[in-house]
Amino acid sequence: MKTKIYRVARTIITSRMALVTVIISALIVTSGVASAYGPERATFTTQNAAPYITFDSITNNGQYGDERNFMLIKDASNTGEGGWKDEISVQDGKEYWVRILVHNNAKPQLNLVATNTRVSVSVPTTLSDNIQLDGFITSDNSNPKKIWDLAVMTADKKFNVAYVNGSASYLNQIKPTNGFKLSDNIVTNSGALVGYESMDGNIPGCFDYSGYATFKVKVTMNNPGFEVKKSVRLHGTTKWHDNITANPSQKVDYQIYYENTGEANQDDVVAIDKLPKGVTYTSGSTTVRNAANPNGDGLSLKINDVVKSGINIGSYAPVSNAYVRFTATLPSSAKLEVCGANKLVNTGTIVTQNGEKSDTATVTITKECVGELPTTGPVEVVVGLVGVAAITFGVVYYFRSRKDLDHAVMDAQIHSKVGKAPIDPPVHHEHTHKK
Repeated sequence: MKTKIYRVARTIITSRMALVTVIISALIVTSGVASAYGPERATFTTQNAAPYITFDSITNNGQYGDERNFMLIKDASNTGEGGWKDEISVQDGKEYWVRILVHNNAKPQLNLVATNTRVSVSVPTTLSDNIQLDGFITSDNSNPKKIWDLAVMTADKKFNVAYVNGSASYLNQIKPTNGFKLSDNIVTNSGALVGYESMDGNIPGCFDYSGYATFKVKVTMNNPGFEVKKSVRLHGTTKWHDNITANPSQKVDYQIYYENTGEANQDDVVAIDKLPKGVTYTSGSTTVRNAANPNGDGLSLKINDVVKSGINIGSYAPVSNAYVRFTATLPSSAKLEVCGANKLVNTGTIVTQNGEKSDTATVTITKECVGELPTTGPVEVVVGLVGVAAITFGVVYYFRSRKDLDHAVMDAQIHSKVGKAPIDPPVHHEHTHKK
């Protein structure tokens, strides 16, 4: 009896564990689907299209399959029709096609035209061994107004993905081979306009009016590189130098130049400046000049962090650069440490996700000290002491020699009086003095 009860209990427990496993698996699958595309929306079929404007929501597209999986990637060297994947293993130096299906699912007889239709793809610039691209389709009058999907690139070591400028195009029945030229804004938040007869954002509902937005990205696994150059100039002048001469209390401009010399993008680049002792920063004088702010001295920053914790000057693609500039006041003569030449060394540093580099610029100020001996170094002090010692020892030796001579004369005179003549005749100093 106990054995039978045990078997029944075991069967119930096993069944419940199996049920829990099924539920967990279902949750995992559902979670994966939800994270792959979105938002959750009504779906349709080729036999029963949408009664309103909506994009990529047909689940049985005969040529494509489930349209919700609308963004795919493949190796650019693959010139065939196939090879498109949700996830692809990438290699150093190779290019890859990214493709986005754009299909207004509205029933053709309704004559519903989507307006201001745009495609955008977020291409991360970070270094990783797993990079996710997020694609978006938006329209002013669609439901929902925005949909998204993702694709993943992986490798066995960290890599960087960069958009290939000028590679974006739109293929449809009007231009099925070369396609319409698309804006490089496809990889920005604003996105690129797509369409049918022209890239005006207008797409009617039906398979016949659908198309593919495509562009290339390049993978690099090389070590990123960058250069830093520090320079200075007198305030009000235009030429930059490594070293300058200035007067006390004069104003100067400092500059940190950064350039991405590698083949990988660099995100969140930080510029930091260390001022020499006595030099004071001019509040609110920092500017950043780069591709996004090319005119004049660039974007003015109302913060003083460049000489404290540093400022984030943004992200930079290969061959791009930036100039960080600010104004400072040199110390007064009273605050200079030594008489004569004072060299004030300023250090500029750029910090990236791939390390940091620094460079310096020097300002020389002369401090005039009236009535004071010039400041000398240790070598001059030693030489001076040796000279003084030599003179002192010479004088002492002279006096001691003269004193010894006088004593010798006196002794000779004394000996002559007592009849002990010296071997050599005495020297008559008196006669000599009379002459």
